[in-house]
Amino acid sequence: MHQIILIRHGEAAKSATDADPGLTERGQQQAQELIASLDRRFPGGRDVTLVSSPKSRALQTAIPVATHWGKEIHQVPDVIEIPSPQGVPLEKRGAWIRQFLNDSWTSLTPAQNLWREGLLSYLSGLEGPGSKSPDVLGNPDHTTLVFCHFMVINSVVAALKKHNKVAQFFPDYTSQTEIKLDRGILTLTELGQERNTEGEDAGEHRIQ
Repeated sequence: MHQIILIRHGEAAKSATDADPGLTERGQQQAQELIASLDRRFPGGRDVTLVSSPKSRALQTAIPVATHWGKEIHQVPDVIEIPSPQGVPLEKRGAWIRQFLNDSWTSLTPAQNLWREGLLSYLSGLEGPGSKSPDVLGNPDHTTLVFCHFMVINSVVAALKKHNKVAQFFPDYTSQTEIKLDRGILTLTELGQERNTEGEDAGEHRIQ
């Protein structure tokens, strides 16, 4: 069985004009604190591959543990955050996200469907000989840590639960959602820690 852990990035800077904000000071601290948690589970990073979305907030969350373990981070566009619908400018993305949270995954545009299909296909291929993970080498007990985003995690959880609601749950920063992959079949094992969203604006950058 191959284990996949979807790790949400740390707290990112809020911006309506920056398409690729990095982590706040708090987010950087969260990334540092993640080292101890992951090192307890996977001492020295043995049999672990590190995969990240190319977005700065995901990479900056992965870098501390990669440095601690002396491992490479494999940047994979398949696990990037959901694209906005065509014609929605960056400054209006927050409003679109706010509306989309209450929508269904069946409402995706063709480009967004391709994004979701690519995401699920990538994760389903992280196993055994010929794997899309460069470090697996046929090891059935390998683990892939995927540093990614709110919508990525919710999209995968919805697919595995066969549920169309967009917001399945609100994963906290650096939360770890666990999935098992066995003979090409993905199964949800455990949801990551959920964030307390009371009083928050769902359209802010914090959910991306």
